[in-house]
Amino acid sequence: MPKKGELSKTARASLANRETRDHLTQHIDPITGEQIMLSQLFPVKVMENGRTRMVYYSKSSYKLS
Repeated sequence: MPKKGELSKTARASLANRETRDHLTQHIDPITGEQIMLSQLFPVKVMENGRTRMVYYSKSSYKLS
């Protein structure tokens, strides 16, 4: 048990693993035609001819209205 005012081992470990890794993915934005960074990836489930598939957009180019 942690002492009063201290974080547990699990809490300290989860805070230490907050490093964000942002890299280019293999997904191409259909609107701009460019690769999408991981932090900007916006998956959208699309139904076509009775089948569902995922389409990936960049958050900056796809706006919900």
